[in-house]
Amino acid sequence: MNVKFSSGYYDFLVKVEGDNRYIANTVELRVKISTEVGITNVDLSTVDKDQSIAPKTTRVTYPAKAKGTFIADSHQNFALFFQLVDVNTGAELTPHQTFVRLHNQKTGQEVVFVAEPDNKNVYKFELDTSERKIEFDSASGTYTLYLIIGDATLKNPILWNVADVVIKFPEEEAPSTVLSQNLFTPKQEIQHLFREPEKRPPTVVSNTFTALILSPLLLLFALWIRIGANVSNFTFAPSTIIFHLGHAAMLGLMYVYWTQLNMFQTLKYLAILGSVTFLAGNRMLAQQAVKRTAH
Repeated sequence: MNVKFSSGYYDFLVKVEGDNRYIANTVELRVKISTEVGITNVDLSTVDKDQSIAPKTTRVTYPAKAKGTFIADSHQNFALFFQLVDVNTGAELTPHQTFVRLHNQKTGQEVVFVAEPDNKNVYKFELDTSERKIEFDSASGTYTLYLIIGDATLKNPILWNVADVVIKFPEEEAPSTVLSQNLFTPKQEIQHLFREPEKRPPTVVSNTFTALILSPLLLLFALWIRIGANVSNFTFAPSTIIFHLGHAAMLGLMYVYWTQLNMFQTLKYLAILGSVTFLAGNRMLAQQAVKRTAH
């Protein structure tokens, strides 16, 4: 069978006719047909954005490298045109992987773009510095342009050094050299200046005010000692004990409020203690009234 197939994957069905008693008389085979790719009609152009100057086009033949350099800046774009063909049949090819890689000769930065064919299977890559500045981080310099072609059905994947392209971005958009050098270096330590604490009064003043606050309590104890405290009516009834414990608990709550709690927490606890103390005090006074009436 002298038939030339184009590259790709084919499913072959092999069927043997004969005795029907044989079960395995049909076999399906998947066959890959490989080929070699060729690059033709490779043109490198610099196109003026204002179209006031005719494009300058240079034809390059694979695998040679274009002579001289090409410039892409804010005034002109760089363009690459090429076609891919089957070396064996001459048919046009559209491989799965067709990339244009630009390698910065100074910094080693690499930027990769996908080359897409048009409706006539002509591949085109155009570099506009105003639209591609993000991909390049606005880093100007000389870039080596590589053409990468690959496919599972190709016997000769291609990595071709096509030309050198000088890319110039506007200076105001270029990254700062000092910033790039100091990007990963330790920064200067920031010294936080807090407000100095206010000067406190002498210890004598604070002790004097503390004594003035405690003086009514000391006066109360002094009067009790002199006049005498009437504890004859004190009983050990549960209501009496709960009433006095409630008073003591509320005084303790005031101290905790001063040191730890806020107003809302204090009011919640005070409502509980106040209710218990009120009921116990009411019960205690009722018992005292009944006791006095009986006498």
